[in-house]
Amino acid sequence: MTADQIYQFIQHPDQLNQETLPLLKELTEQYPAFESGWILYLKNLKILKDSSFEQELINGAIRIHDRRNLYLFLNQKNDEPMPEQSELDQSVPSEDSDVLNLIFPTEYNLETTDKTEETTGETARSIQHKPDKKQTLIEKFLEAQPKMPQVKVQESESPMISEKQKELENDDFVTETLATIYAQQGYYKKAIQIFEKLSLKYPEKSTYFAAQIEKIKTLMNN
Repeated sequence: MTADQIYQFIQHPDQLNQETLPLLKELTEQYPAFESGWILYLKNLKILKDSSFEQELINGAIRIHDRRNLYLFLNQKNDEPMPEQSELDQSVPSEDSDVLNLIFPTEYNLETTDKTEETTGETARSIQHKPDKKQTLIEKFLEAQPKMPQVKVQESESPMISEKQKELENDDFVTETLATIYAQQGYYKKAIQIFEKLSLKYPEKSTYFAAQIEKIKTLMNN
């Protein structure tokens, strides 16, 4: 996929369809740090009501710094509905599911349609100048909204964990997803503990989990 195509899809996400989905998936696999690729891939999944949307949203949210911009882009109204949507599986979880509520703060849902469309227009205009450079696309795309500050919890404080997260812990539901959510919310010690458990449970991925722990420790020291 070329940079011009990426630029075109950001301006006109209604053009995303079944044919573009595997191309964007391949793009995220080849360039996992390319945020615009992830944003378009997630938008494509959402348009198609793909059953893997929620899991991929968790995977992509780790790599996307501006959650608010992502939320607005995912929820903008397309100019033309995709014809394939009526034929897709209707059992896909709704946007009020636990996973989405954990990733996006409640206040994001209060944004009006006008604000969404305004932000989308600003996003498209902000990247118009240099569509031939992937890195520039990323930077311009994310400049449309201010960065969301990451909350850092002091070690002496008792983290205010959601009831859903407590339930997952009580059920011994130790997953990378939960660890990632804790890290994103600033509960670094809990995230490290889960990655340590995962490392023991899946020794073949211990190197990967160790790398995640080091990243979290770096965040703790900043």
